[in-house]
Amino acid sequence: MKIILNKLFLIILFILNVSCKSGSNITDPPPINNSECIDGQSMGCDDICSTTPLQNDVCGECGGDGATCEGNWNVFYDVSIPIKGFEFNIDNVIIINVSGGAAEEANFMITSNTTKVIDFSLSGSAISAGSGILIGVEFEEDKEFACISNLVLSDSEGDSIPAIIENCNTIKYSE
Repeated sequence: MKIILNKLFLIILFILNVSCKSGSNITDPPPINNSECIDGQSMGCDDICSTTPLQNDVCGECGGDGATCEGNWNVFYDVSIPIKGFEFNIDNVIIINVSGGAAEEANFMITSNTTKVIDFSLSGSAISAGSGILIGVEFEEDKEFACISNLVLSDSEGDSIPAIIENCNTIKYSE
């Protein structure tokens, strides 16, 4: 009987020893779920919550400015009122494709031909006042000679927004 009790005691000690080495009763806090941002913040492409989260540029680069896109040329905007639609020509190039930027984020209907870009919203959405990349343009020729002309911006009432073109690819509000 003594041998059986000794064996039983050794088994219990072995079990206790193994359970103590395999882990403790103290649990680590759960990992932070970055998909849940606090009020006023949203998730950026870098998986960080912020009031000004990073976005993918038209090239797909997180926080980029579109400069890394091969053959891509960005049209920038800097306006103090929301844009409901826009139209412009791009001189000295043949347009292949237009996409991305604030126009795509606002779910604008993006259309173009070889010389003209026309974008507007069928759902009533608008591009918020502010600045950034309006749209990315891909074309065949050297982007060094590209320049916007015949610019038309419209507001929520369909009225023209006064604007000027700077550096051939930046649309700025002008009073």
